[in-house]
Amino acid sequence: MPVFSPLPRSEQPELLDQPTHDINALAANLGDLRALDRWLGSSALTWRGLWPMLRRLPPENPYTLLDVATGGADGPPYMAVHARRHGYTLHPIASDRLADVLQLARAAGVHFPLIRHDALHIPLPNGAVDFATCALALHHFAPAEAVALLRELARVARYGVVVNDLRRARPAYWGARLLALGPWHTMARHDGPLSVLRAYTLPEARALVAEASLRNAQVLAWPPFRLLITIKP
Repeated sequence: MPVFSPLPRSEQPELLDQPTHDINALAANLGDLRALDRWLGSSALTWRGLWPMLRRLPPENPYTLLDVATGGADGPPYMAVHARRHGYTLHPIASDRLADVLQLARAAGVHFPLIRHDALHIPLPNGAVDFATCALALHHFAPAEAVALLRELARVARYGVVVNDLRRARPAYWGARLLALGPWHTMARHDGPLSVLRAYTLPEARALVAEASLRNAQVLAWPPFRLLITIKP
C-alpha cells in the first residue's frame, strides 16, 4: 500500500506561462532558475541521458544540439563543455517561445544561435539536428500538448532526444514548498511548488510516450522525484 495517496495534477498556469511579464521579474526568475540548476542538477541529469547516445558516435564529427524551451539557455553550454571533455564537439542551438527570455539570454552572454518558436511547432525539417533536449518544461504542457512536444522533439532529432522534468509526488511538493522559503524572487517562490503539482508521475509520463508512438523510448524515475525520458528516433 502506498505511503502517500496520489496527488492530483494541477492545470493552474504558472506565472511564467502568463501572456505578459515584467522584464525585471523575468530576469530575476531566470537567475533563480540558474541557481536552482546548480543545486538540483537539471543540466547534469540531461547530460546523463545524452552521453550514452553521444558516445556511440564517432568523436571526429561535430554534432548539433537543439535545446527547446531553453529559458536562460544554461543547459546547452553545460552539454558542450562536458562533450568537449570527452573529445566531442557539440554546437548548441537554443529556442524559446518568449522573446523577452531570449533577449535576457543574449544579454547574459549567450553567443550561440537563439531562435524563437512555439515548442509544438519547431520550424526545422525532419532530422535537422543531431540531438534535441528539453529540461524542466514538460510540466508546462497539458497531456495532449506534451504528446505533441515529444513527437516534435523526436521528429527534428537525428540521433536522440533527452527530456528531464520534475516528478509529481507529495514529498516532492512539500520539498518544493520548503525550498520556496529560500532567498528566491516572487515568480520562483510561486511557480516552484506549482511546477510539482503540474508535473507528471512515472506512469503518466510512460503513457504520454506510448501515446506519442515513440519507439526506442525509455522513461525512468530519477531520484529525488525527477523524470528522465530518452528517445532514439
